[in-house]
Amino acid sequence: MKAICVTPHKVNSLTLRDVDIPKISEQQILLEVQRIGICGTDRDIISGFYGEAPDGQDYLILGHESLSRVAEIGSKVEGFSRGDLVVPTVRRNCDENCLNCRSGESDMCLTGHYREHGIKQLNGFASEYASSDSAFVVKLPETLAQLGVLLEPLTVVEKGKVQTYILQQSRMKWEPSKALVLGAGPVGILGTAILRLNGLEVDTVATRSAESLKARLIEQTGASYIDTKENSLGSLPSRYDIIFELTGSPSIALQAQELVGVNGVVCYLGIYKMQVDSEDEGNTFTDLVLGNKVHFGSVNANKTYFSKGVGDLQEILNKWPGLLEKMITRRESPDDYEIAYSPESQEDIKTIVEFKRS
Repeated sequence: MKAICVTPHKVNSLTLRDVDIPKISEQQILLEVQRIGICGTDRDIISGFYGEAPDGQDYLILGHESLSRVAEIGSKVEGFSRGDLVVPTVRRNCDENCLNCRSGESDMCLTGHYREHGIKQLNGFASEYASSDSAFVVKLPETLAQLGVLLEPLTVVEKGKVQTYILQQSRMKWEPSKALVLGAGPVGILGTAILRLNGLEVDTVATRSAESLKARLIEQTGASYIDTKENSLGSLPSRYDIIFELTGSPSIALQAQELVGVNGVVCYLGIYKMQVDSEDEGNTFTDLVLGNKVHFGSVNANKTYFSKGVGDLQEILNKWPGLLEKMITRRESPDDYEIAYSPESQEDIKTIVEFKRS
């Protein structure tokens, strides 16, 4: 079968290989992959920044954003039928099966020895067929047969939103009304939609013009789009109850701390490059204390957020027709993998590779 692979830590080793169809165990499902999504994590792996091949293998099959159909079912698997539309989660439990992993929270793994499909020690889903433990697979309705590939990026903000509410509502009476999303890539657009579904007034900030596709999709949800080339972050009101920081820029992350209001929460969802800043840390921490504010980071998502995300993805599809479809701006075949994984233009939002055109 065809599989899009890299040699981890070897720069520009991306290739299309012919590999064996995986054999499944009694607890696994064989997946016939329909399509996979591409994100910055994939491009970082291709650039050699990180990535780990499975034990005894010198290559890693890419792809952690996926949509598949069930092709074969292990003898001890229940609740699935051939042809079911499914999405597997990304992370798997550590070998030690720590407290969080054995509680269904591999996204909160204590040891750091977790494995991740398409990223760390497990092959991903950028192949004609793939396998997954059945306990980490969620079913989708047929109405998401074309757009379910967006479920994994949605879970990033699904988890951030849920945990934001848990944090503050366990501390105080809290009724947020105003949110800020920093970044208007795929996760930023989906995060905006999730917050709008929760009835919040949302400002979404990015560097594209107000006429761009990203801006139009943000505004379709009823949120306000702000072009930072025209309006600086410093000009925004520091009264946001919730801030999702998605840019991965340390300087913007620091500014986010200044924009959150009293009793507010900043959720950091980016990966930040190291750099030296000359900000006044004392003032930052004093403001944090005096304002009863919460700053926290969130990564990955467990099955709970995937299951919840299925309903929210369907609601976005129904509430704002065309929004999810327009997010997919490039569709390529596996044979055109080099084009698919090449840098996107400023106007591209989400690129997918279609293994099955259905």
